Amino acid sequence: MASQTTSGSLPARQPFAVQRGLLGAVRVITRFATRQPLGFAGGAIVTVFVFLAIFADVVAPYDPHAIDLRARLQGPSSAHWLGTDQVGHDVLSRLIYGARLSLMIGFGAVIISSSIATVLGLLSAYIGGWLDTIMQRFIDAWIALPDLVILITFAGIVRRIPDANMIMALLFALAFLRIAPATRLIRSVVLELRGRPFIEAAESAGATPLRAMVQHVLPNVFPLIFITATVALPGAILAEAALSFLGLGPAGEASWGQMLSVDGRDFFRRQPGLAIWPGVAIALSVFGFNMFGDALRDILDPRLRGRR
Repeated sequence: MASQTTSGSLPARQPFAVQRGLLGAVRVITRFATRQPLGFAGGAIVTVFVFLAIFADVVAPYDPHAIDLRARLQGPSSAHWLGTDQVGHDVLSRLIYGARLSLMIGFGAVIISSSIATVLGLLSAYIGGWLDTIMQRFIDAWIALPDLVILITFAGIVRRIPDANMIMALLFALAFLRIAPATRLIRSVVLELRGRPFIEAAESAGATPLRAMVQHVLPNVFPLIFITATVALPGAILAEAALSFLGLGPAGEASWGQMLSVDGRDFFRRQPGLAIWPGVAIALSVFGFNMFGDALRDILDPRLRGRR
């Protein structure tokens, strides 16, 4: 009977625990909105774009590649809320699928670059010596390379390769550009942490360099990694849009930059929405990620907590 009473009392406690968890989440969101209104607005914009990217197949009213020449260059209507382009594509559907492409490339590039930069920054700062010297001279030359020229050259080479996956190529190209500055930033923080008493205590207790880096240094660097990754996302989105605008993006894919490309500029006067809506989408996404990243920096960076 005792075991039945104990097991039977668990379902009664679960709703209270869930309710308390929901109330706590509401309080956190309310506090965040009060203290960081721009950051909250940016987070809301980011949430909307992420939702559209994930559920584009459900949310988009039409296939983004469906052509209807009878409905070309139409203005906003009940059938096409944002109108159509020069070949009858639904503009709203292409905007929604463009969010998927931009966020997929942006998040993928940031995840790859952050992972590699974290490993390189930890090794360079913690091990030091000749390894740090060689890596920093290599990173100096890496940072000196012009980003846009590298991207255009890389995209031009990849497009000449038969059956090349342009999305994966852009993803790794954007990740390549961000590794060097992120490594330099992480290295500077690790150098500061290495002189802290808790690191010296761990080393005195017999912790190996690998264990000290993973268990003691990395948790203290992770907030910085998360913040820099959030702030780097707008740059990746803009870079993808710029390459698509120049005709070097993924061929056949719905993209914000491709919607603004030269092929559609002759039709902007007849259908101004072809220029307005992709520009608004790019501006809103960049604004949202920038404001949200700045708010996270103010919250997670202990040096900034007492300033606002």
